[in-house]
Amino acid sequence: MSIDRHTPPVFKTVDSLNLLPVEVYELDNGIKVHIMEAGSQEVAKIDIIFPAGSVQAGKPLVASATNTVMAEGTTTLTSVEISEKIDFYGAYIGQQTDYHHSILTLISLAHYLPETLAILEDIIKNPVFPQHEIDNFLSKRKQIFLVEGEKVKTIAMRAFTQQLFSKEHPYGNFLSEEHFEQLTREDLVNFHKHVYTPEHTHILIAGQPGADIKNLLNKHLGQKWGEANIPSDSVSNFDTLKPETIVIPKTGAVQSAIKIGCRLFNKEHPDYFDFQILNTILGGYFGSRLMTNIREEKGLTYGISSFIMPYKNSGFMVIATEVKAENRELAVLEIFNEMQRLCDELISDDELNLVKSYMTGDMIRNFDGPFATADNYCGLIDLNLSPDHFQKRFNAILNMTPERLLKLANKYLQPSNFTTVIAGQ
Repeated sequence: MSIDRHTPPVFKTVDSLNLLPVEVYELDNGIKVHIMEAGSQEVAKIDIIFPAGSVQAGKPLVASATNTVMAEGTTTLTSVEISEKIDFYGAYIGQQTDYHHSILTLISLAHYLPETLAILEDIIKNPVFPQHEIDNFLSKRKQIFLVEGEKVKTIAMRAFTQQLFSKEHPYGNFLSEEHFEQLTREDLVNFHKHVYTPEHTHILIAGQPGADIKNLLNKHLGQKWGEANIPSDSVSNFDTLKPETIVIPKTGAVQSAIKIGCRLFNKEHPDYFDFQILNTILGGYFGSRLMTNIREEKGLTYGISSFIMPYKNSGFMVIATEVKAENRELAVLEIFNEMQRLCDELISDDELNLVKSYMTGDMIRNFDGPFATADNYCGLIDLNLSPDHFQKRFNAILNMTPERLLKLANKYLQPSNFTTVIAGQ
């Protein structure tokens, strides 16, 4: 078979996003299950999403410690025995915690789901929270906290979010060293008892879990358990503090970290999709205006980016970079110059089409396979958004115009709305 290496492949634009179908049903106890069956391998990823985030916990470290130490021993299995069994079946158990949720993840061959789901059930329902495992968790987390706390990018980011939301707000309240001494085993036991229950819990399944998955889930997780008393995860929308420039000296720092941004909105806001496109043009990909100006043309930094963080009740935009101390004033000036350009000039059709191609291609890559699709879908559950949220975002990219971007820039990119934080020498 000969290959014609002189003729390039046909270039095609993509005008739709083909998503995997999602089946939704409830277990006998009311837990809502979302299944995306796809893939060629008999392996499944199961995410169990509990309303057990740091907002519900109300006290630093409680949510993440509970979710982590749960898997370090039950009434029937020690931490070592759990690890050995999971390894024997070639499975994986992972945990993650954010502001509003904690997630337990099981990845397992479908053939071994009867065994691995039994282990996961034991972890969820019967953890004993050994004190030595809590001490190990605190020791590791404290070391990470102390190391990260010396980095100028961390110092700047903490000050930035506290300026946007205030120290009293859950989205602006960061750990301090004394919190590691205040956490008790009783905190974990009580939090687990009240929030790791069927109430408001979701299960997200991706891959090929096998024909018996519904019966297996009902067998292991379909009954009532626990003493549900879930705290509200709504947060008061504190008034935004007045935007200002904050400089935090850090002796011996090689570079200065810069964070420039403002408070925004969550995924439900009518401008959310369109602002993502504007943000991508400004600093959301390697060919962005900030990268072209500050990295490529002026050589002030190795990298600069702009990104949006949408939370359940709010969100923010931030531009982040690190530069030499002597270049920080110029870097800040050029960042605001690029925002002003977007307010003053229509973007060219060529640049907009390039960004559209990048963003649509990036979306397609992010939905490549059932596991990746499930990771994206997980972000919709909290706000009760349907999967057509992604198609709406895709359509917004395709239909964006230079005029709409100019209007958005003048609405959101005014310098008076932005807080600037610089940490470094």
